[in-house]
Amino acid sequence: ELSKMSGATRDVRKRTLLEKHLGMSSSAAKAMDMASVEEKVSEVKGKLAGELLPRFVKTEQCESVIAAHVGESKMTSRKDLMWSKYKVPEDLSGFMASFVAFAEKFPACIVLSEMSIPGNPMVFVNREFCRVTGFKKSEAQGKNCRFLQGPKTEPASVAVIQDTLRRGADCFVKITNYRKNGETFQNLLSMRPVHDSNGVYRLCFGVQFEVTGGLDFKQRLAKLGQLLSLLPSRVEVSHRSARVGPKHRKVANKGQAGRTEDEMLADALATRAEVPDDAADMQGEERYADHHDEMLEAIESGDVDDGAGDDEPVVRASTVGRRVASAVSAKMPASTVRILEELRAAGEGGPMPSAGDGTWLGALQEAVADLPLAVAVTDMTVPGVAVQWCNAGFERVTGYPKSETEGRNCRFLQGAETEPRIVAKMVRALRKAKELSVKVTNYRMDGSPFTNDLSLTPVFDADGVYRYSLGVLSSVEDQTAEERSSLSQLRELLPRRMPAEAPAFDTGSAKVDESAKQKQFRSAQQLFTKLQWTLDTESSFEKVVESEDGRDAFRSFLEETGDASLLDFWLGARELSKMSG
Repeated sequence: ELSKMSGATRDVRKRTLLEKHLGMSSSAAKAMDMASVEEKVSEVKGKLAGELLPRFVKTEQCESVIAAHVGESKMTSRKDLMWSKYKVPEDLSGFMASFVAFAEKFPACIVLSEMSIPGNPMVFVNREFCRVTGFKKSEAQGKNCRFLQGPKTEPASVAVIQDTLRRGADCFVKITNYRKNGETFQNLLSMRPVHDSNGVYRLCFGVQFEVTGGLDFKQRLAKLGQLLSLLPSRVEVSHRSARVGPKHRKVANKGQAGRTEDEMLADALATRAEVPDDAADMQGEERYADHHDEMLEAIESGDVDDGAGDDEPVVRASTVGRRVASAVSAKMPASTVRILEELRAAGEGGPMPSAGDGTWLGALQEAVADLPLAVAVTDMTVPGVAVQWCNAGFERVTGYPKSETEGRNCRFLQGAETEPRIVAKMVRALRKAKELSVKVTNYRMDGSPFTNDLSLTPVFDADGVYRYSLGVLSSVEDQTAEERSSLSQLRELLPRRMPAEAPAFDTGSAKVDESAKQKQFRSAQQLFTKLQWTLDTESSFEKVVESEDGRDAFRSFLEETGDASLLDFWLGARELSKMSG
C-alpha cells in the first residue's frame, strides 16, 4: 500500500515512522526500500496480533473492550445444532446458546456431554468432529462417545477417562480411536468438567486433537493449550441452592496442581496412560472392543437422531417388571412387603406410600433400612455411578459402614481375583438399563474375599427415564436356605417403575426468567469472545483496534510491556495506506 503513494510523500512518511516508532537511524530508515518496509509492517502486525493480543485478552483492561463489543446482544437458541431429544435446562439456556454458536464453527473437534442423563450422552458435537470422525450429527448426538473405541483402544486410557469423569477433574490422555470407516487415529483427548455455581456437576467439554505429523503440529498444539486454558469449569446459575442435583465434590488428579494445560498436554503426548490405583476394574480390552461395531449396527438399524424432538423419552424402559406374590417369609417383615407393593402400585399410577418422608426414595429406604439383606441404591442421573444410599445390611455383608460407602462407586469391593468378564457384564447392564444376576468375587473391608450373589434392578419413571439402579448383595458362603428364599422374594418385590412427578431434586424451582437467561447469555458471550480473540488473533486484532476505546486500552497494556511504539507504527502505516500521496 505504501508503494502506491507518490515518491516524496512516501519517503518522508516512511522515514518518520521508522525513526519515531522503531528507533531506526535516519540513514537506515532512508536506505530501506518499500518492499522491506511493507515486510516490516507485516512483521509488526504479526507480533501485535499473534503474541501481544492473546496476553492483552487475559487482562482486566480487555474486559471493558469485550463487554462493549458484546453490547446488548440478544440470545438466539441454537437447538437446531443439538440433539433434538435434549431439553436444555432453563438455568443453562443462556450459556448453551452462546457455547453452541461459538463451537459449531470452531476448527477443532468439540463436544458437550450432559452429566445428569444416564450414560452421559453428547448433546452437541460440532461440524469438525463430524469431519474428523466421519459420523453425522444425527448419528453421534444422544450417544456416549465410547463408540469411537475399538479393539486397539488402550484400556488404560479408557480407565483414565472414566476415573477423571467420576472425579469431576480435568483429563488429558492419548487414546487410539476409530473413524466411522474403521480407520484408527491417535486422539489427544482433553476433557473439562463443568460444575454450576451451586456445586452441581452439570456438563463436560470434550476436545479432540488428532495427533499427526506436519510442520504446523506445534502451532496446533499451542492453540489447543490456549483453548483449554480458557474453557470454563464453572457456570453461574441464577438460583442459589443445589436444586437440580446433589453437590459434587471434585477430586483433582494427582500431579495437576499448579501445572499449566500446555505441560499436561505434553505429558499426555509423551507417556502411556496408567490405570488409576482405584480403577483396576476398568482394565480388560473386552470392555471396549465392540463399541465401534455396536455403533455401526445401531446406525444400520436406524438408531439415529431423526429430529423428532422432545416427544421421545431420553431412555426407554425395556420391561415394566413382573407381578409377584406377597407371601411373607421369616426374614421379610410385613411392613417391608406392604411398602414395596405400594411402591410398585405407585409406579403403575397408584398413590404414593405414606412411609418415610413422603418421597419415592424415602419410602424405599424405610422399607429396606433394617433388613439383614444388603441393598444399595444408585442414582443414575448423577455422574460416577456412586451409591446414593445403602442399608444396614450392606455393612453386615461387606464390612463397609455407610460413611465409607455412600458417595462412592462400588468398585471398592473389587480386588485381585475379581473376574473382569463379570465386571464387564455389570457395566453393560448398568449402561443399557438391564436387569442382571451374577456371582462375582468381591472383598470385604477387612480384605477377606467372598462370592457376591449380586442382582441389579433398573428403575424407570413413567416418562421412561432411567432413574435408579437397585443392587442387592449377599455372601454365597454365608447364605442359609431362609436367606436365599428372602433374597428371591426381595428381588421380585423391588419396584421397576416410579411416578415421573417424583424427582430426586426440585428441578421445577430452578426455572429462571428471561432477564436471567439474557444475563447468562451475555456473560457467556463475553467468555467465548475472549476465547475467540485469543485463538483467531488475525481478525480479532482488527476488531480491537477499530474502536477508539479498544485502541486506547490496548495501547495502555502495551505501554506496560514496552511495546506501545509497535502499535503506533502499525497505525501510522495504516493511515499512510489511505493516503494518495
